[in-house]
Amino acid sequence: MIYPFHSTDLTESLPVGLRLFGVSHLQPPVKRPDGVPYFQWFYCIKGQGELILNRQRFLIRPEQGFLICPNDPHSYQAVTADWTLHIFGFDGSLCGELLKTLQMHASGAYRFTDEDLFVHHIETLASLYHTHGCRNAVDFSKECYSFLLDISHSITRSRAAGNAVGNELTATLTSYLERHFASPVTLEELARIVNLSPDYLCAQFTQEMGLTIMQYLTEIRIGHARHLLTLHPEKKVLEIGKMCGFESPSYFGKIFKKEVGMTPERYRKNR
Repeated sequence: MIYPFHSTDLTESLPVGLRLFGVSHLQPPVKRPDGVPYFQWFYCIKGQGELILNRQRFLIRPEQGFLICPNDPHSYQAVTADWTLHIFGFDGSLCGELLKTLQMHASGAYRFTDEDLFVHHIETLASLYHTHGCRNAVDFSKECYSFLLDISHSITRSRAAGNAVGNELTATLTSYLERHFASPVTLEELARIVNLSPDYLCAQFTQEMGLTIMQYLTEIRIGHARHLLTLHPEKKVLEIGKMCGFESPSYFGKIFKKEVGMTPERYRKNR
């Protein structure tokens, strides 16, 4: 179900304002050659869908979502009949700068390392709506801001999909890597899982995903590290590194800085 919000002088003056939200929305096909005039976050809770963005195709499954920035042409449709989404639409005078600071200012598909986060905020918005209707714009604005801050450390970019055979292979591997990111992973182990040679496996994965298997695994590990650094301030950085599959503290710090642009300590302090 979609809950729209109508603009008022107050909502338009807020730095971040809610435009709509959707709860367990069974998604029909959508094609928007001119985009929409506000930001939209989508999160898949069931089924599988397809996003077309910048002439690229993304498969959207549970624990994945996508961000659409204002006026970006896009389309999306269900691949399975049960494709169900939570939706969050917002705008405001500070949205562009805020999302740029939070490193999520570009339209695209994303993976979520905390699958409960989006659901929690949608449920909070629904509770506010059922209590106050559309009247309390300031409380909705606060929740929007909190939502964006929270998910900023729980997302990593997804790659475009390719052909059907490659999709099945990469889906198997990406699912395995998501579940075993904290453990040592070797190419030989992955090759045995899909019954392919390591060289052929690497070539197919890179062709489909645009990066190597180990680069993809690093993205997953860093995404979880960002989330855990914020979630567990009591834990030492080296502990967080080990929880995410980095045995060497110095290597963890080096890779984290390369991927995020700052050290784990600085990232935690900034949050």
